[in-house]
Amino acid sequence: MSQMLVPKSRIPWRHFVLFGWMPSPLKRWAYRTFLGYRIGRGVTFAPGAVVVGDHVELGDHVEIGLLAIVQGKSITIGRHSSVGTFSYVSCETIEIGEDARIREQVYVGGPQLPESRFTLGSRTIVLQMAFINPTKPVTIGDDTGIGGHCLIFTHGAWLNVLDGYPVTYEPVTLGRSVWLPWRVFIMPGSSIGDGTVIGANSLVSGVIPPNSLAVGSPAKVIRRAPEFPPIISPERRSELIAGMMREFDRYVTHAGVMISEASPFRLYARDHAVHRLLWAHESTVLPDVGLAAGDTVFTDSALSGSVIALLRSRGVHWLDLNGRSRSRAGSALTEELAQFLGRYGIRLVRDG
Repeated sequence: MSQMLVPKSRIPWRHFVLFGWMPSPLKRWAYRTFLGYRIGRGVTFAPGAVVVGDHVELGDHVEIGLLAIVQGKSITIGRHSSVGTFSYVSCETIEIGEDARIREQVYVGGPQLPESRFTLGSRTIVLQMAFINPTKPVTIGDDTGIGGHCLIFTHGAWLNVLDGYPVTYEPVTLGRSVWLPWRVFIMPGSSIGDGTVIGANSLVSGVIPPNSLAVGSPAKVIRRAPEFPPIISPERRSELIAGMMREFDRYVTHAGVMISEASPFRLYARDHAVHRLLWAHESTVLPDVGLAAGDTVFTDSALSGSVIALLRSRGVHWLDLNGRSRSRAGSALTEELAQFLGRYGIRLVRDG
């Protein structure tokens, strides 16, 4: 192939040779020492995983999976986020929030421009085999889900524009709490408002308003606020939470966890470790129940600032459904329950 004026390296072979083979602790040290990367606590790199950039900042407990590639001029990945096995993320600017998940075999890349940017919000997920083209900026808001085999394009070009064929380069924006089920196609220039759901196998072209349900090819709005999403009663809400906890207990019991009661706590025991859970329906009683460091409080009653400060000072973890918050860290029980709640679309903002 003829030499190009601007070098284009889809695979960073030199970087692989220098750093790809290193085990995770050595790679962290080398990245900090020789490349000046800012790497937080508990960051892990699977074999063959590489991050290539001029300015790189990885938050605490970031995970880069087996043979995953993340490359760009500026890369920022927030705490507790991950890039899965065999995934490829390449863009001028990459900004990923906290608790975000890019699953296996996701491709983010394409022709680059100075303004090329991939912004993925906090508590988002991009599922397997999704393809995202950020030639123009792609912005995905917090708590949004991208299903497997989804396609997001910011450019469309092949036939000669001088022969009258269309050539399009336009950014794509997805708001907060948007849901794209599997096999949704997003065309250049599209914008989807907060809280909107797109039906599977739909094609989106243009603007979809907030809090809507849109389906078809091209996608048409068939429901919108206030009918969508419907408001649930307090009684129904309590039923749903109780049902989720029954399913959680069934799930962990099947995995070998022993559950018992020691009022007011529920005990979860495995491998000689016992974790205490307080299911607090009224947060005002929390200071008087003997909470200790490492306990987990699970509540649907929004915690006040003073109660949260108390829990912090005692080293107690919490999951607050109504306040949509959680402790900065957590025990194995806290993390397992928080992840399980994600199966019901419940994502909580970490403290701090």
